[in-house]
Amino acid sequence: MNAGWQNKNEPTGAHTTANEIELKLEFAADATGQLLQHPLMSRARMLPGQGGALHAVYYDSTDFALHKAGLTLRVRKQNGRSTQTIKAERKARGFALDRGEWEVPVSGGLDLAAAAGTPLAVLVSNEAIRADIKPVFTVETDRQAFEIKRNGATIELALDEAKASTDSGAEQFCEVELELKDGDPSALFALANDLADSIPFRLSPITKSERGYRLLGQADSEPVKAGRIVVPTIASCAEAFQMIARSCLSQIIRNEALLRRSSNPELLHQMRVGFRRLDAAISLFKPMLRDRDSDAIRTELRWAGKKLAPARDLDVLIARLRKANDTDMSLPVLEEAERRRAEAIESLLETLSKPRFMRTILKAATWVESGRWLERRKPAIRVARELPAQTRAAREFSRRWQRIRKDARRMADLDGKARHELRIRIKKLRYGMEFLATLFPGVPARKNRKAMLDRLERLQDVLGKLNDIEVGRTLLDPPFRKPIRKAAGYTKRRVRKLLPRAEKASRELVAAEPFWLSMA
Repeated sequence: MNAGWQNKNEPTGAHTTANEIELKLEFAADATGQLLQHPLMSRARMLPGQGGALHAVYYDSTDFALHKAGLTLRVRKQNGRSTQTIKAERKARGFALDRGEWEVPVSGGLDLAAAAGTPLAVLVSNEAIRADIKPVFTVETDRQAFEIKRNGATIELALDEAKASTDSGAEQFCEVELELKDGDPSALFALANDLADSIPFRLSPITKSERGYRLLGQADSEPVKAGRIVVPTIASCAEAFQMIARSCLSQIIRNEALLRRSSNPELLHQMRVGFRRLDAAISLFKPMLRDRDSDAIRTELRWAGKKLAPARDLDVLIARLRKANDTDMSLPVLEEAERRRAEAIESLLETLSKPRFMRTILKAATWVESGRWLERRKPAIRVARELPAQTRAAREFSRRWQRIRKDARRMADLDGKARHELRIRIKKLRYGMEFLATLFPGVPARKNRKAMLDRLERLQDVLGKLNDIEVGRTLLDPPFRKPIRKAAGYTKRRVRKLLPRAEKASRELVAAEPFWLSMA
């Protein structure tokens, strides 16, 4: 059910190696009492040996070579014992932290010789890096630890009140770590979801080490774009959907965490892309998602995604105004658009902090991992779930392609609404092709796929420009609408220029050769 996730504990020499599968839930300090009084905690077994005061020192070189390599190195002192831990981030991060971890007892300080057999060994074999490794920040944690049995799984719940500190600053935070000790990872999400029904948790992608590096100005602040998804050719529809949905939700969550610290328009754009990709994935696998829970989740996700639209539409308008040649005309409009954008961002940030939004994301993650859709016995649902994803892709791509071709052939007759609907269909087909690209291997398929994606993108781009004109006309109050048309180029003349381009792109698209037909 959870393709690609493993949980191993194997002794290797002096090391204990593990694949750490963990969820982090961030919450406000005043909610600690609510968590401890939650009914689920009455059945939890306290782990005194795992709790108490934790003092962790994190190490790196002056140029942060370990951090840049995706590694963390720490020595943590707890209950009189010191443990050195090396963690390696996976290249493709989901919304559950899935990391390689190597631990070894140490006698109070750093032991680089113990890095042998770990990913750190290559770095510390460089004498210059080895000599330069030093403490860079600390994390002090007051931890209460519990063991919870759920759905055949054993989960360790750690309630942490913590403080990350550097020479120049500090950050206090509260979080719950849910770590899978044995069993199916879906149990993590089911437990988190139950806790979040009464406590305002936020699914967090931020590790303790990232908080320290953020204080040092080394946190990754780049927008998170859609990652490549490798769906095996033998994958079922259920397995493929879970892989895709994890990627989409991860894109949403990681950009949302960055957006709360920065108003970079690209963060907002990529977060919105994540919502749209997820909606496209749900649409692609709709036959197995025909239940009330799935409908409710999709409704909530669409609500959350729409909350991003006002600020994003203003970003598009502002970018267009900044390119305007007539600065005298565009400046007052630009100032008004930026004022409205600031208001829209403030409203959005309030939404992101509301329980409904936080609960929507966590419930969506739980639904992906352990929703009823995975167990429904209705024959049609079971068949749709077990159908090879390759077969589903070929059938659905053909169905969507036929409708797109039909509309593209009559581009000259389409009005603004019809063009917008065609653009949405093109976008969903493109997302589907990107999601499931690895199901159609071979050089001919790759070449034909690239050619079709290029043509779809060209037409989508032109239709997007036409839609921006329609949207841009209504974003500001009436006194500004005429200047907008002039300054941003939202004129009938520009529409007349774009329509022939749309017709040309449509003709090229209609002539494209579908790459999936041999699999239909």
